[in-house]
Amino acid sequence: MRIMLVANKFLPRSGKMRIDNAYWNVYIPLVEMGHEVRFYDTYFGEEKSFESIVEDFKPELIFSILTFNKNFVKFEPIEQIKSITKKGNIKTFNWFCDDTWRFKTLSSKVCWDFTACSTPEPDYIHRYKEIGYTNILLGCWHTNSDFSFQNSHKTFDVSFCGHQNSQRSTIFGSLGALANVFSNLSQEDMMLNYSMSKVGLNLSINENDPERKTQMKLRMVEIPSTKSVLLTEYTPGLEHLFEEDKEIVTFSSEGEMKEKMKALLKHNSLREKIAAAGYERFLKEHESKVRLTKLLSEIASL
Repeated sequence: MRIMLVANKFLPRSGKMRIDNAYWNVYIPLVEMGHEVRFYDTYFGEEKSFESIVEDFKPELIFSILTFNKNFVKFEPIEQIKSITKKGNIKTFNWFCDDTWRFKTLSSKVCWDFTACSTPEPDYIHRYKEIGYTNILLGCWHTNSDFSFQNSHKTFDVSFCGHQNSQRSTIFGSLGALANVFSNLSQEDMMLNYSMSKVGLNLSINENDPERKTQMKLRMVEIPSTKSVLLTEYTPGLEHLFEEDKEIVTFSSEGEMKEKMKALLKHNSLREKIAAAGYERFLKEHESKVRLTKLLSEIASL
């Protein structure tokens, strides 16, 4: 299939520029799956117009991951894709990332501009259907196993890789030396650090959400992919992705997090058993090529 991938290839963080997840977890797997893929970078833009590139490449599918935030990504061809959708000769698809806090203000309004869309939140499928949008798919987070390192020697007890904010800083302060916190890492270094950790920690609240709700995070599949145990803040729908306390470990309060963290570090055999089960579930359902194959099949059937 000829696929035009429309997404930001790069992501600026604290003055550094790194290649973003669309490249590692979507572009490379699609190419490895045998598709002909044209990456249209929405961060730095293109010399030719979007319309001329579409005319030259003649995609069968436009697969977009749009932020709808011109302050962040300046070259998103939103109106052009909307026009292509209306014409109906090319299927268009958008991958939404933040439905827990952007559904009312964004996703529910722009989903109509695409042939199909996906949500990372299992509990939000019915919300789209309630407003009459039926071409909604479950696009769970996934990661490319080609970049999922596995280390039998675990250097770190607990690791968190991600952006710092006030809520996270408070939690890390209470953990003291127990948790290693890493920010502004490349994709390769981040995955390497997770693979060197006995426990990979995920916090699910998005600081951009005024209501501070939890949401699905990419770490929820990145950590199991490295054969390390995922210790994650619970968010609704997570049980559809992993079996709690058998494939991953969840918590709903800071006290519960500390208690389960200490238990995992104390009981090596239990930790290794959960890590192995989480890895197997990852390979079966959440590896990028597996997830994208399912997603493309569902889009093709519409």
